Amino acid sequence: MSTVVSAVREAVRTWSEANPADWNTGLSQEGACLAMNTAAGLVLDGALGVSRGRPPKKVVIWCASNVFTAPLEWTAQLAALGTEVLLKAPSSSPESTQAMADAFHGLGVSAHHLDHTSALRLLEGADGLIAFGSDETLTALNAQVPPTVRRSLHGHRASVAVVTGRNPVQTAQALAWDLVLYDGRGCMSPSAIFCLDQTEALADALASALAEAGKTIPPGKLAPWQGPQWRARTGRARALGTCREDSQWAVCATETGPLEANLPRMAVLHEIEEVRALSFLKDMALSTCATDLDDHAALEALGFHRVCAPGDMQRPPLNRKHDGVDVIARLSAMP
Repeated sequence: MSTVVSAVREAVRTWSEANPADWNTGLSQEGACLAMNTAAGLVLDGALGVSRGRPPKKVVIWCASNVFTAPLEWTAQLAALGTEVLLKAPSSSPESTQAMADAFHGLGVSAHHLDHTSALRLLEGADGLIAFGSDETLTALNAQVPPTVRRSLHGHRASVAVVTGRNPVQTAQALAWDLVLYDGRGCMSPSAIFCLDQTEALADALASALAEAGKTIPPGKLAPWQGPQWRARTGRARALGTCREDSQWAVCATETGPLEANLPRMAVLHEIEEVRALSFLKDMALSTCATDLDDHAALEALGFHRVCAPGDMQRPPLNRKHDGVDVIARLSAMP
């Protein structure tokens, strides 16, 4: 293992041990620590310093506020390749980004707390950009990026689970952690769970699993807009199906409906007879599907870029294709 890779691995460990109590992550402190340990573990379990061409000299990572750990894997991979990394911190929550730069001190990583217009200066002399955010933000950013800058832009995507219901307790325990990790934030959190069976047993098991998980990992506080959304959705579920609910979680089981923005610890269950009932997903930008089906072909045909087991939705492996893109290869020049 090279000296640089060893230093990067130590930086990842250092960041994962930081205290997130004063960071505006939207999560409880326990939830933030779980997210940090999970993200760091995925990086440390992977191979760092793997080149896919001539590494870029300088890359800007445009960070979003919804998943505060998102820059870690790219910062670690690029720093291990000797790339200078400039982190554009989200204006609403710069603390975790600054802590990341501090942990990577001496490895060419810096954090910048700038508004959108001022942050465009970071792209001067850069040959790569990784950006996360809303589709609107990324469309505007893309129009302002110099044509010489290679880019990998990642906007909103939806993820779901498709399960058989043949082992409801085991499946529910796994899916509960997909819901608990990051409290539904980010594109890899399940917006809906489609069950190829009756949903009653799975709903009961999910309610128990979410209640148990909340004892050790409480959720963060709801944002002001989420309270009315929560009440509207649980009320609709009671009217059209069933709703199991506590102050920290809800399991809503209804007929199939449109995917909606995720709410923390809210599991949305829909009963379907066959996978082809999900053909409406083809029109959407998709990320991840968790399933216990043995054959993934029908799910991959819908446009999911990653199919995994329940419980692994928000635990993507290092060096994967992200949204179907080999990010490091895209930013690297061919030899």
